[in-house]
Amino acid sequence: MPSLPPAIELNVHSAGQGPFVVGIHDLLGHGLAMMNALRPLATHGYKVATPDLRGHGASPTPGGPWSVDDIASDIARIIALEGNPAILVGQGLGAVVALALTLGHPSLVSGLVLSGMGPRAEDPEGQERWLRVSRALQERGDDGPAHAAEAIANRPDWRGALAQVVPPTVVIAGKDDRRTPASSQRELAIWLRRARFQEVAGGHDLTSDAPGALLAAVEYLATAGDAAVAA
Repeated sequence: MPSLPPAIELNVHSAGQGPFVVGIHDLLGHGLAMMNALRPLATHGYKVATPDLRGHGASPTPGGPWSVDDIASDIARIIALEGNPAILVGQGLGAVVALALTLGHPSLVSGLVLSGMGPRAEDPEGQERWLRVSRALQERGDDGPAHAAEAIANRPDWRGALAQVVPPTVVIAGKDDRRTPASSQRELAIWLRRARFQEVAGGHDLTSDAPGALLAAVEYLATAGDAAVAA
């Protein structure tokens, strides 16, 4: 496994045994909600781990600022300690973190299920919007989510790097997602070499609106994804 930068010890919810699946939650979320969405996998031959991201849930909050790579390094440490690559299921911020992890540590990832993100960096308007969110969270004492929102504001434009992503990927967009329109998520799938795009009924948070689609995508990647995406 590759060497990893210093990372903090996250609070992790886990269940089951088998191929490793890691669920990564959105901003202001927590690992238990992601576990509730993915728990059926644990009874069907998978080991599911859903960490609380740094600054969320019961995980510690190191001093900021953070980058999305910093958040990804925490998850990379969990997978490296497991000793086997994982299928990553990322929602919103979690999808951004999953893609950052895949670009930085490709050997740790066997497949990707991404929802609620596009391939581009934030434009000036979007960046200012996220920075306003960060300031508002800071003012109410939510330091961890505030640092995470700032990391989203400053995330890179990955379009030129996405051809390097080797693991097969399923991009799932909620038709009514107002935060990240389905068109932007479709663009992400186009830039990825081995991606399948799917639209489902629901909004931004598919862990509550369409958990069945996430489960089906994991099963697809674990069984036929490699051959099917290549085809």
